[in-house]
Amino acid sequence: MIALILVFIAFSLFSCGGTAENVPVENEDFDEIIDEAFEECAENSVSYQKPELPEKPEISEMKKYDKNFDCIPLPEPENRKLILGDGCFSGCIKAEEELYISGNGAENTLIVCNDEENQAVIEVAPNAVLTLEKVSLSGNVRCIFAGNGSVTTVTKSVLSHCTKGGINICPDEAGCRADLIVTDSFVGDIDEAASGISYGISFGNGNLSVSGSRIEGVNSFGIAVWGESGNLNKISMENSEISSIYGGLRSYEGHGFYAENSADITIKKSSISDPATSFVFVSSESDEINLKLIDFTAENMLETIEEQGGVVLDGKVKGCFERVSIENSRGNGVFSRGAVLYAEDLTVKSVFSDGLGENGFALQLVDGSESFIKCLSVNSAEKAGILLDGKCSADIEDFEIISTKSDSCLQEFGVGAAIQNGADSVMKNGLFSENRETGILVASAEISLENVEIKNTLPRKCTETGNCVFAPKTDFGHGISLYSSSLLRFDSMILFNNNNGLNIADSEIRSFGSKKLFFGNNMTAVNAWNINNFSMLEENLSNSSFCGNGSVFTSDSQPVRDGL
Repeated sequence: MIALILVFIAFSLFSCGGTAENVPVENEDFDEIIDEAFEECAENSVSYQKPELPEKPEISEMKKYDKNFDCIPLPEPENRKLILGDGCFSGCIKAEEELYISGNGAENTLIVCNDEENQAVIEVAPNAVLTLEKVSLSGNVRCIFAGNGSVTTVTKSVLSHCTKGGINICPDEAGCRADLIVTDSFVGDIDEAASGISYGISFGNGNLSVSGSRIEGVNSFGIAVWGESGNLNKISMENSEISSIYGGLRSYEGHGFYAENSADITIKKSSISDPATSFVFVSSESDEINLKLIDFTAENMLETIEEQGGVVLDGKVKGCFERVSIENSRGNGVFSRGAVLYAEDLTVKSVFSDGLGENGFALQLVDGSESFIKCLSVNSAEKAGILLDGKCSADIEDFEIISTKSDSCLQEFGVGAAIQNGADSVMKNGLFSENRETGILVASAEISLENVEIKNTLPRKCTETGNCVFAPKTDFGHGISLYSSSLLRFDSMILFNNNNGLNIADSEIRSFGSKKLFFGNNMTAVNAWNINNFSMLEENLSNSSFCGNGSVFTSDSQPVRDGL
């Protein structure tokens, strides 16, 4: 073993200062070589493209009826029309076939229904058509309730201070095939029913379009699309906002946008803020959900006892993201289980652990998920910037993963990316900087890195407070930790200012392409032990540069993480 180490040093030590043939190996010459290396070598850097941020939607503020509720009886419709002037009108409406209702502006015309024997202020019969514009609705019932095959259009109206729901389309979902169009309207401040449920829009299946509108101040969900296996929903939300979904005590509460079963969903130029459980949660095991997020902003997850959080793709889901920003999320920024994700210009900033003290990942990609991401920025996640776990894969190009924090409970971890338990990742053109414990942790997995820089890795937070549970006497702070029969493929990679630049045990590295690897200012460039074939390790590092490291090669056994 000692002979192999000496050969390794002779071949590769400070190759930026000379070839293997003209670098002496006598110990007394090492200090002189280090001085020459400092003069000849400088910190390299990689180039990558940062993501483009979305613009937040601009939505006109709806004026609400704020006069005293001194109401007069609601007149009967004439010729399937109900034209109302200023004032508050008391009564409940049933649209049996076709009904057009118009007021003098939502701030001037109010319809109130307090008869709890009715389903809603306006009840739309199956296959009937309702058009509502420039009116406010309120009462001790839902605002609008519509049956199978119905067509409901709401324009420039305010639906607030109803009970349980703003709009409920097809309560039984099966066979619904209804249409709902909401434009330039407000749905919110919905009072909870005895069951604790309140929501903005509950939609069975069919065609749903929401534009220029705001949904806020409900307990359970802003919009829920229940779907039906075999019937594809067409869902569109554009230039709209969902906010203040304050539930979270039960699993069905606190979702900004929720969908299950079969759906084709486009959310464009819109934002979701202040939900308690998730910004977007889509789930399907039998039919496929197609989710497009375009120019989409999600921010400020409320603190609750619930787990997970973020944008959730669960099951047979295909996600296409363009210019998406997620900030101050709980549990995860993006969670994908068995889904396929294509993303371009994705920003995830400030993700904290959930109410159980778990998760804390900007991207958690697990159990058969496939991800293809171009232009990614991850900043200030807690525990790990990216987690790939199980038989899943991620292809990421043009990225930065910076300033990951140790978790708030144990004050451990803080990893830039963790690739583990059979996962496979390809990462090209990017930066890991000022993460904690290790820039990249690979355990029983594979990773390919091309034109990637890993620098300034810090120890876990617990080393500063002296309360580390795992390996309390180990600083960590490594560039790459490669453990448990893992494989690293690399080309044009920089490991700068870490503890161990490459910390490798029972694993293998393979160079490809130009085979360039730069080690600069690390305490130790390479620490390797339990290596089956040192000559192969030497061969794959033979074209590397070693500049200004405290030492080039050590073989110290260190504690091994088996994953997060």
